[in-house]
Amino acid sequence: MSEENVLVVDDEAVIRDVCEQILESDGYAVTTAASGKEALHLVSEHSYDAVVTDIMMPDMSGLELLEVIKRTSMDVSTVVITGLGTFDMATQSDRLGAKEFVVKPFTPDELSEAVRKAIRKRVIGAG
Repeated sequence: MSEENVLVVDDEAVIRDVCEQILESDGYAVTTAASGKEALHLVSEHSYDAVVTDIMMPDMSGLELLEVIKRTSMDVSTVVITGLGTFDMATQSDRLGAKEFVVKPFTPDELSEAVRKAIRKRVIGAG
């Protein structure tokens, strides 16, 4: 199995670090970004199988990030993580192409499963 590349975007260092540890233990190559703008720069220069992003960030919301990714990188699967687990937020995320939605606080298994499913949906959708 080839190592899939995952970008984790969250303005909270502790969340980025926890996600990175969980996903690296699952065998993914993980890159992190502290902001939506940093993530856009990384997405423009590197190929990712999945982007895991928080919704509430100061410079650019995760929804804005999803919107740009949807327009420019259709082959990237996205997972939204948020403390705002509302139906409206899930609907907006889905409309913008998010494959999975995880509510904070989440368990390692919940994050792992969401990323696994998102990447699987990407592969199925491409074939």
